[in-house]
Amino acid sequence: MRIKLLLLGMFAVITQTLAQSGYSSHSQLSARLKALPAKSKLASVASIGKSSGGKDIWAVTLAGGDHSKSKAVLIVAGADGKHPAGTEMAVQLAEKLVALPGDSLARLLQNKTLYIIPGLNPDALEQVTARLKYERSGNATTRDDDRDGKTDEDAFEDLNGDGLITSLRVEDPTGTYVISKDDQRVLVKADVAKGENGKYLLLTEGTDNDKDGQFNEDGPGGVNIDKNFTFNYPMFEREAGEYQASEPETRAFLDFLYKNTNIHTVFHFGLSNNLSEATKFDRMNASKRVISGLLEKDAAATDMVSKMYGKAGNTDAPAMAQTPGNLTQTAYYHAGRFSYSTPGWWIPKGKDQKPGGPARKPENTEAEYLKWADARGVNSFVSWTKIEHPDFPGKNVEVGGLMPYALNNPPVQFLDSAVIRHQAFLTDYLNAMPRTELVNSRVESLGNGVNRVTVTVVNRGLLPTYPEIGDRVRYVYKVSCKIRLSSGQTLLSGKQSNYRRAMDAGESEEYSWLISGKGQVTIEGGSPTSGIANLELTLK
Repeated sequence: MRIKLLLLGMFAVITQTLAQSGYSSHSQLSARLKALPAKSKLASVASIGKSSGGKDIWAVTLAGGDHSKSKAVLIVAGADGKHPAGTEMAVQLAEKLVALPGDSLARLLQNKTLYIIPGLNPDALEQVTARLKYERSGNATTRDDDRDGKTDEDAFEDLNGDGLITSLRVEDPTGTYVISKDDQRVLVKADVAKGENGKYLLLTEGTDNDKDGQFNEDGPGGVNIDKNFTFNYPMFEREAGEYQASEPETRAFLDFLYKNTNIHTVFHFGLSNNLSEATKFDRMNASKRVISGLLEKDAAATDMVSKMYGKAGNTDAPAMAQTPGNLTQTAYYHAGRFSYSTPGWWIPKGKDQKPGGPARKPENTEAEYLKWADARGVNSFVSWTKIEHPDFPGKNVEVGGLMPYALNNPPVQFLDSAVIRHQAFLTDYLNAMPRTELVNSRVESLGNGVNRVTVTVVNRGLLPTYPEIGDRVRYVYKVSCKIRLSSGQTLLSGKQSNYRRAMDAGESEEYSWLISGKGQVTIEGGSPTSGIANLELTLK
């Protein structure tokens, strides 16, 4: 029996999937990123910190000049290690941008900067290319997940020797699962309301090493970075960390976000989705002392962005809720930036389903995925095989199920069309960004060496200068209009520095000063997230 299982395991390794093929290890990822500056003078790469396991967290900067002086978009991926597809899409996006012909990239990035952090959790992402593959969310921080005074004492075991950690199904009268009517390979929760009785226990592949009745609850893999952020932090929850922002990866990202005050928007390739279907305005949540819903103007802007995303071909994405302590919500509620998340790739809608419409809620995600995979020859399922299990003597126990990472991470070749769609969306978004300009300037001589100087600040972009919530937090610079005088000039009326709240698309405000003297005056208007415009005027 043991020899038979080993042979089955070897066969599975040899034929093992396209489901993990093509994804980069950290060293391969590093090499790909370091190659970008040689392909474009607009690209630079730097480490913004180290992971818990000592790996570099890379940031790509694409900019035509001083990146800090241009409004910016930040793309981040790989916060949850279970989603290597997000990292791959972010890297491919950078590679496609630097490969644009001629001065196309320079034109796209005129007065704009693009930052890309493709692998925020490199320790976890390394698991996808490891010899033993299992879905790992957490970094290299050692944790006692089951609070029994020991660490990593109940890890996964590869019971069938195929190099993959899948699932166990155990026939048991206390089980709560039944075989799916959509696909005989899949188990689903028994629906008691329909008179169904459970037949199977569904567990992760392995044994109960510490005999506490739980399987594989304390193995390698520490903190999931996408649960370690500051907004709505899930205290005491598994993989969330000892406290909010406890991990070096989390702090490296937050330091980068807060330091670069020019970042207008954060796009996160992750396992949540508020981009294909805009979050609705909820007055009750938006009015709480601790705000937990989009403010009204931000909800309107988000709706416009969601429609832009759909027009770029990104339709029919699944509904994926925001989770406590995640990156996307922290970037909005605590850092005051527009913040969106998307898985980037999802199972395309079937021919029998109508295109468009709101985000989907599949009834059986695994069955839907397997139907897609089977049609394309993607081997991503380990057939159920009976084994003898020490924790279930005399019971019918089988090992098998979906291969690790398969559900949200297709073979890399299937990501190309999704990357192209997201590149189109990114281009539209960059062109829609706010653009503050100084217009309708006038200098009027009032006699006796006194001049009235008037100028209007206007947002010529399609998006606000920054989110409405930015005026509630202390990390977003307000829109300003400042006048600088030359030697021998005196400001008689008007504030030298004027500040105001976020400026909506098309909104404008006029400023006026009375100045005594002659020579040049310089006016500066705008904000780091919308661009700073400068104007020189000569007094009469």
